[in-house]
Amino acid sequence: MKYTQYSQKKKGNSAFYITIALCLFLIGVAAWFAFSKVDNTDIKEAESQNSKPPIASSEYNSTNPSYTENTEPETPADPTDKEVKNQEYTSKTETVKKPKSYCMPVNGEIFKDFSLDTLQHSATYGDMRIHAGIDIACSEGTLVSAVTDGKIQDISETADLGKTVTIDHGDGLIIKYCGLKNITAEKDTAVKMGDTIGAVSTVPSECSDQQHLHIEAFENGKSISILKFFE
Repeated sequence: MKYTQYSQKKKGNSAFYITIALCLFLIGVAAWFAFSKVDNTDIKEAESQNSKPPIASSEYNSTNPSYTENTEPETPADPTDKEVKNQEYTSKTETVKKPKSYCMPVNGEIFKDFSLDTLQHSATYGDMRIHAGIDIACSEGTLVSAVTDGKIQDISETADLGKTVTIDHGDGLIIKYCGLKNITAEKDTAVKMGDTIGAVSTVPSECSDQQHLHIEAFENGKSISILKFFE
């Protein structure tokens, strides 16, 4: 073999080994960069996870075996039809007025009743006439009480009924307490059931009858008997 051929063959082999070495070097460099990138990514992810606040987890309380994660108040359920009816019934019953209580103005026998249709004998006038009230037998000076709660509407004196206290008891009820003396009531003042408003005296138009209290009542302007409230 000639020297030139050997020299060219040796040079070819050297170039081959140099090429392989260069490839190995480039592979090593690429591997190092890849490893460095992966390592840096893992470090950044770890740092990012460490910097995030811990996620609240549901805790189980041994003394109160229920999850405490959901602390929002529960929305109340819509009322049932029965509950709505009960509420409506309750509101209606609360607005209903309590019935009034009544008491007789004096204790005694009713010897002349209320009558607008049947004529009754008048001992004072000696004739037959209507009687627009009731007469309750009692002695002179007997204390007279308000039949129910009300307000003194008027205090007056007439030739036929004498001194009279008129009380507005509300709901259209007006009562006249006639033939009084020693009147303790005052106009435009409130009275309660059983309050004393005066004492029994004489009713001029019935002065020939036995001593009594004459009392007249009106409901919405219509003459009535107070006995209807004691039936």
